[in-house]
Amino acid sequence: MAVKLTDLRDDIDAIILDLRRERNDGEIPIVDALARIRSELNGKISEAADQLIDLTLRKLIHDVSGRKRLSLAMVGQTSLFGHYSGVPAMITTGRGRKRDTTKATFLEADAWLSAREKEDTDVRTKNEKFKQMVEELRPFIQAPTDTLEDAARRKFELETVHASQL
Repeated sequence: MAVKLTDLRDDIDAIILDLRRERNDGEIPIVDALARIRSELNGKISEAADQLIDLTLRKLIHDVSGRKRLSLAMVGQTSLFGHYSGVPAMITTGRGRKRDTTKATFLEADAWLSAREKEDTDVRTKNEKFKQMVEELRPFIQAPTDTLEDAARRKFELETVHASQL
């Protein structure tokens, strides 16, 4: 029978509690905790290896996709999103699904932002630049399925034509 990650988590919690009791200063070096966990739970860790790898990879995917950089949506040599900073590279569009932010529809972007409005002030503040970008591009929507990139292309084309007429 496969080891449940919840059971493994409980075992790790017990080891950490023991380490806290052993240390008077309350500080537990991570290397010490890892060594004890590996020593005492080696069999369970081996049995749960695939689950642990998946869990770690999911966390890494989440970390990478939340970084504030956009894909290279280009028109010629110009980045459509170069002047937008602080925007996540990917957004969650459903349970276990992420989408390149530039390929997200406005409905997906609005849903993502709405879900984060319930978060604390720091989270909402971090997403202000994304919200601002979505609002700047909103006037360039032509169809419900338009992506942020579609709107950014239209905005860029309009600004380019306007600049050439000056």
